[in-house]
Amino acid sequence: MGKAKWLVAGLLACGAGAAQAQESGSVYIAPFVGYSHLRIDNGRVFDETETLRFDALHVGATFGYRAPFGLIVEVGRSDAIHADIFQDNVFYSLKQTYGAIGWQVPFADGWHITPRVGRGRWVLGADDRVLLDNAGERHHEVTGWDNFWEVGLLRDVGSVASMGINFKDVDQEFGHTRIGEFTVRFRF
Repeated sequence: MGKAKWLVAGLLACGAGAAQAQESGSVYIAPFVGYSHLRIDNGRVFDETETLRFDALHVGATFGYRAPFGLIVEVGRSDAIHADIFQDNVFYSLKQTYGAIGWQVPFADGWHITPRVGRGRWVLGADDRVLLDNAGERHHEVTGWDNFWEVGLLRDVGSVASMGINFKDVDQEFGHTRIGEFTVRFRF
């Protein structure tokens, strides 16, 4: 994401926050489960001539703080696991640890939309396949850092809980990841 896009996202978040007033800030934890679609580009898996595309189970949790004026600051961890037992036990995993900032914007009775931007460290692993890094060296795990954007839609279901969905899009060094998750947020 270029500097101009980050600046525009920050200005939009600030403008949305200035337009709303909320009672008090809160700390929360939000476990999630969902679906990841991963793309590993051609040339990133040893002896693989095509780009790989596959789906994975995605689980994790986020710990965050929502300020009284809507600012969201989060850290989280997620794991995506793909196992294909019908194709020589091919197993891929993608672990991500990340931080994000965003803005929680109420738009209807109990509903909130939360756009976020962040940066995360990822570890792509393979059991029976050899992965290639940028220099072409062989590994069973490759790592890197990449920026992402995310948007969530939540509905309050009580005084301490919200339920909803998130969508995250990450252009990664090895390819691309799209994530859809169902989440439950518990406020303290």
